Amino acid sequence: MKPITGQRSRRVGGVLLAAVLAGTVAGAGTAAAGTAEDLDVTAYDLTLDHRPEVQTLRGTAVISAKARTALDRVTLRLAGLRVTSVTVDSVPAKSFAHNADDELRITPATPIRPGADFRLRIEYGGTPGPGWLATTTGGANAFLGSSRSWFPVRDQARDKADFHLAMTVPAGWGVVSVGREGQRDAGSSTFHWAEPEVDPDHVSVSIDRFTTERGALADGTPVVTAYAPGLRAATKPLADRLPEVLDFLSGKFGRYPFDAAGNVFLQVGDDAPATAPQTRPVYLGAGNPRYMTLETVVHEQAHQWYGISTAPRLPADSCLSECFASYAPWLWQEAKEGADLDTRYRQIVAAKRGEPAFWEPLYQPGVTPGITMYNKGPLALHALRRQLGEQAFDRLLRRWPQEHRASYADWPRFEALAKEVSGQDLDGFFTAWFRGATVPADVYLWPGPLKP
Repeated sequence: MKPITGQRSRRVGGVLLAAVLAGTVAGAGTAAAGTAEDLDVTAYDLTLDHRPEVQTLRGTAVISAKARTALDRVTLRLAGLRVTSVTVDSVPAKSFAHNADDELRITPATPIRPGADFRLRIEYGGTPGPGWLATTTGGANAFLGSSRSWFPVRDQARDKADFHLAMTVPAGWGVVSVGREGQRDAGSSTFHWAEPEVDPDHVSVSIDRFTTERGALADGTPVVTAYAPGLRAATKPLADRLPEVLDFLSGKFGRYPFDAAGNVFLQVGDDAPATAPQTRPVYLGAGNPRYMTLETVVHEQAHQWYGISTAPRLPADSCLSECFASYAPWLWQEAKEGADLDTRYRQIVAAKRGEPAFWEPLYQPGVTPGITMYNKGPLALHALRRQLGEQAFDRLLRRWPQEHRASYADWPRFEALAKEVSGQDLDGFFTAWFRGATVPADVYLWPGPLKP
């Protein structure tokens, strides 16, 4: 994801928009007392009905989980919506309470024993919470990272689970989410989507009067592209480049990590960001040609490797998502447009030497990096490329998302892999470029052919 302010800003990848939409993902990555290590969610199965004309939602969430320890309480998060019924393995819960902090605390009729598989069935409805965004054409989008605004979710990030959505909307409306599209009966207005092993923070859903196009990549991977009203003419040329974009990124990062692909083009506002849910990026400002560019598509699709399949373990590790997705358009422009990246690098260094904010750290334990990921981030990676050399850097770009596929990883592990791949002592380089807050010393600022 990338904020759309300033030169070369086109999107928002996953972590930063939490700061833009106050409260949307507050608490993500932290656990309520008694839930941190107690259970593992294995599936979210949602059956929902949405009324776009009044922006209300009602339905049922069935959550399958395994208890790691004895549980006399389960805590989930749900914002804005009202819970009307809860059962645990088909038995009505002893009690459930939904407090002002969006905590849904469920007490089963009898404690759940260690190691037991169990199933929660939660009926709820109302107006979705923060992060449920209205489109200019009357539809809606559940913003990336705001899953608790529309379904109950475990109060703990880094817990992948299978996801299935069946959403009913009025005739003429469409629903697009993550993963593969399911069969729909003729004339039905219930849409089915399913994706295995997805972090709830990487799930989204979009509702609008879509024009939907379906196709496939060369290997048969299904592609679904959806256009909100009035957006197809301007954005279809970008959507048509998707096979080329994914082929290019696969050449850089290794095999595409999922079994579905596509794009969703919406209009929430001219300055709304693009986001990268698993399998299918969503462009919330697709009507603004200033930001709805091929560079944006490359950036968001790069997140499928860097940020989604291989996800940052903690917010402090966010450079593993945003720095790499921001460098992907540089690689694209170099390969497809003949861009001279060394010259670009020198020009940016010259322009930014006197701006302390530009050189803020990209990695500090316990601290989420800010806008610097999108600006200093690609510059730092280009310096790393020149420090390592082309062959070692190419190996690093491929090995990282392949070796950590479908998992979470932290920045120190990336540093260790870079040292392993290159055989170099990179402590000084990483301190100067990623952990430091000033312009790197010349030995790190001008590695290899960058040296003036």
